[in-house]
Amino acid sequence: MSHLIAFPTVITFDDQEKSDYKYLAYIPDLDGYTQGVSLADAIVMARDYIGTFSLDHPLPEAGQVSFEAEDSDVVTLVDIDPDSYKRELDKTPVKKTLSIPSYLNDAGINEGLNFSQTLADAIRDKLHLV
Repeated sequence: MSHLIAFPTVITFDDQEKSDYKYLAYIPDLDGYTQGVSLADAIVMARDYIGTFSLDHPLPEAGQVSFEAEDSDVVTLVDIDPDSYKRELDKTPVKKTLSIPSYLNDAGINEGLNFSQTLADAIRDKLHLV
């Protein structure tokens, strides 16, 4: 079940910043900062910041901290499903029972093939996952 939370985020463009990361994102409820190379990247990085924070800390109720923004700032909501974020990072192996033709089994054994790794690679490729 999806449990989306949206945190107010203030994004400031800093043309004086010497790096490519000219967009500073501030999440007041977490008192946390991150940066991006574009407005969209700053939003993605803010979502990742919130997700990473949720791995070690309970998330507070969103929108409880007051803040001020400059007229030139972008104030937006950054949403995240913390449970989905945690699941995406879960690398716990899961045992699967499957059947393959005997000749593929024999050929794989002869080549020293790691069947589990091969299956995981094929699933990632099929689903276009990293």
